[in-house]
Amino acid sequence: MEIEQKQNRGFLHVVKWIIPILLLSLSVCVILYNPDFQDSAFKMKSTFSTPAPYEGKSADVIEKLILKSTRNITIIEDKLNLLKPVKPYIVVNTTENRFSLRTINGDTIRTGVCSTGKNELLIAGNKRIIFKTPKGIFTVRNKQQNRPWIKPDWAFIEDGLPIPSARSAERIDYSTLGDYALEIGNGYMLHGTLYQRFLGLPVTHGCVRLGDKDLEVIYNTLSKGSKVYIY
Repeated sequence: MEIEQKQNRGFLHVVKWIIPILLLSLSVCVILYNPDFQDSAFKMKSTFSTPAPYEGKSADVIEKLILKSTRNITIIEDKLNLLKPVKPYIVVNTTENRFSLRTINGDTIRTGVCSTGKNELLIAGNKRIIFKTPKGIFTVRNKQQNRPWIKPDWAFIEDGLPIPSARSAERIDYSTLGDYALEIGNGYMLHGTLYQRFLGLPVTHGCVRLGDKDLEVIYNTLSKGSKVYIY
């Protein structure tokens, strides 16, 4: 009798666990075969799958897309061609204070040290001036030999001197820029220096200073319109 009772209890225990499992399985089957669920699953799969560019499109639509892509490629190529140098050019590295003079094909003509902006702040009245060399692609706008430097107000403020009138002869400095100067816009130049020992250091007010021999080669190689790459 006792054995029979144990067997009944075992059977009830098994039935107790089998019924929930059967119900769970039945629920999963109902969900999986539900049309709404299948439709949602298909949409989700479509979202994460990458269709072919022209899949399901007509021949006319495909042709238009190809023409549009071709035009876009042409536009990009034209923009890139505008950036390509058509004359010898110079590259200036403001981190290492070095330059590289190159041919149209990128072959190196001459390399050496230079000096670029010292990245210091000067407060001149209400103005805050940071002496740094601009980065980007520039062009040689003008070339001059023995060009005088017309000293701006900040040059006197930095030296602790009174600011003279705009036409004062005190503003004209015939020695600072050296024998050659190449303008690249906004008052910035590639020019010589009286302080050859500081070449290779960031000591300028933004211009690129070069040694006498290097500058002479650069001046004679570059022409108006030559590219100046500064980074």
